[in-house]
Amino acid sequence: MKASRLIQSLLGLTLLVGCAPQIPGVGASLPRATGLNSFSTGVAKGNPLLLTDNFTAWQREDEAQNPVQDPPSVPVEGQTVAQLPAATGAKTLTYMTYEALDNNLYGDLNRVVDTLEVVGSNAQMNLLAQTDNYGPGNAARYFLQQGAFGQITSPNVKIGDAGENSGDPRTLSDAVKWGYNSYPARYNWLNISSHGMGFAGVGYDDNPQSSMNIMTFHQGLQAGLAGRKLDIVSFDACLMSTVEVGTELQDTTNILVGSEDSTYYWGYGYFTTMSRIAKSPAEMNPDQVARGLVVDVNNKGASNQTLTIAATDLRKINLLEQALDHLAGALRKALPAKSADIIRAMRASQEFHLASGIPYRDINRMISLVKQNVQDPAVAAACDEINNVMYRRGVIMFSRASKLENGQGRGLSIYLPTEGKVSSLYRQTRFAKETQWDEFLVEMNQAINVAAGLPPDGVPAATN
Repeated sequence: MKASRLIQSLLGLTLLVGCAPQIPGVGASLPRATGLNSFSTGVAKGNPLLLTDNFTAWQREDEAQNPVQDPPSVPVEGQTVAQLPAATGAKTLTYMTYEALDNNLYGDLNRVVDTLEVVGSNAQMNLLAQTDNYGPGNAARYFLQQGAFGQITSPNVKIGDAGENSGDPRTLSDAVKWGYNSYPARYNWLNISSHGMGFAGVGYDDNPQSSMNIMTFHQGLQAGLAGRKLDIVSFDACLMSTVEVGTELQDTTNILVGSEDSTYYWGYGYFTTMSRIAKSPAEMNPDQVARGLVVDVNNKGASNQTLTIAATDLRKINLLEQALDHLAGALRKALPAKSADIIRAMRASQEFHLASGIPYRDINRMISLVKQNVQDPAVAAACDEINNVMYRRGVIMFSRASKLENGQGRGLSIYLPTEGKVSSLYRQTRFAKETQWDEFLVEMNQAINVAAGLPPDGVPAATN
């Protein structure tokens, strides 16, 4: 297909939504537990202030409330073979996309594969995909070869039960082992295409109903890499550009690319980035590629809106972690005297979230409002430290925001609830364990409850 026709086709497809909150769900959900995110919704035992947030349960409820008619199963497209082509020596790049789309986003899966196939693998670049489409019996692995847009022709092998639960960290681990062991390269890049909700979950699978929180995702990734480190991990999934995600993945990944906000099918961004790399894979520089991907994906999104997206340097994320710990400590000391100012500042920044109880807010916007509203030298110094680390020292490598953000999305967000409740699952993240941020959140939300005339834990006393 000529380039102009391809561009028109891919831009047209961006009208189809990725993991946006207004998506209608897949039909009736099965009442089975996952065993993966074993954190039921509701009040955490022993401390009503701490609420658990289960991504799997939220997705299941959302689909039940918004049922639509879908096919029983989407067939695997392409040429099914007994064995994929063998590697022809180590190449410059192995790129693998993990398409966890056995959910209401299933319509994006073949579009992603088809788009990447237009570029295809070459003598210095392996393009791979592990796919799990809507319904049973259609999990597959692809070695993507160049072909015309509009029909998938690349060889694939079906992987049966081993790939049917893409919300299981063991499935992710097996995919990573296959991709980077079978097709060795100097640089390794993993893309995740699915639903996402920051630390609370990614990779929702509708059947069986399950997902990975960021801790189990990291465990699966770490097991699959077996001591290796990815150069880039990108999330074509909502709400994954957070400091909690970056901190959790810093031992397994150098660069994180994702969005603070809801995302949409990245469409033409895939083609543009891969086409540029394919011209000269041997000269690939992961830092430059990540910055280029930000530009390519930001350019066009659903209804031709630009997308909020950023590249974050996880080799430096510990600097930001330390600076945020300093801010948390300063805010905890200031809370008794200045709780109203702190709460007002936190609530003034825009929330990014898909479900109640799991709000994220842009770090840059948050510290700007805190410094402006909370007149405290230690708090101001910590805010300045964060700004310096993020933009002068380069934790944020490059970011682009949607025009709709109005300055609210500068690259990286942080979990920041202000309704009197804090996630107990959050306290299991590496970021929470290594900083005072979770302690600050609990103490601030206790102050919020007291200001509202409630006990600190937010639960009114029982009355007879």
